[in-house]
Amino acid sequence: MNADTGIYWVQEALTTAVVLAGPVLLGALVIGLTVAIFQAATSIQEMTLSYVPKMVVVVVILFLLFGFMLQYAISFYEQIFEFIPVIAQ
Repeated sequence: MNADTGIYWVQEALTTAVVLAGPVLLGALVIGLTVAIFQAATSIQEMTLSYVPKMVVVVVILFLLFGFMLQYAISFYEQIFEFIPVIAQ
């Protein structure tokens, strides 16, 4: 295994991490900013107002995208397991 192969697998791992975590983090970010703006505009400083909507959005996103995320992760791990015999040579 040379440096190019190692860089390729690091790039694939980072891409997979971004694709799997991105939608959930982006949804939580958007809802968090929306709730923060709402709290600043109305002077409501209730702590649960920031956590409950984020949790609901994360659960909804995971429910909607779980099939895609699972298939993407399985595909990545299949690529890794197919590459293991190449390393052993």
